[in-house]
Amino acid sequence: MVSARRSIIPVSPSLLPRASAAVERVLRDTPYAAGALDALQSAVQTPGADGRALASMAGSDIEGVIVFGIFAGTSGAGRLHFVVVEDRVRRDGVARALVTVAIESLEASGARFMLAELPDDARELPGSRELLEALGFHEESRIDDFHGRGVALVFMRREISTR
Repeated sequence: MVSARRSIIPVSPSLLPRASAAVERVLRDTPYAAGALDALQSAVQTPGADGRALASMAGSDIEGVIVFGIFAGTSGAGRLHFVVVEDRVRRDGVARALVTVAIESLEASGARFMLAELPDDARELPGSRELLEALGFHEESRIDDFHGRGVALVFMRREISTR
């Protein structure tokens, strides 16, 4: 439970169609929708350390979805696959709540950091980089023109405190 109005729950197989619809609405017309939907489907159908899916719920409405996990074959390297938030609740703390719960889950699993592989594409993913920076992520490295001319793949890292 995150607040009286909002809760964060695992995406179950019965919730998958609605979570997928939310991802499609947010990423519609972008080249990133298919990869996000694949990651979501995999995390729900075969959940494990490398892929977990959570949804932010307000009543029965999905406000946002996150998929995260541990990089396969690593020890303590967390990964943020994606986070999406419905337009109607942008800037309402949904993404922050989802990422915070994911980080807490990764920390409990022994992760030392979380890495987000982000297309540095402000036109298609407005505010994504700024969100991650506000949550303590910093650019660690990049591959220029990875997603096309002028669109780099940026690796953004956030340390996770270990107890």
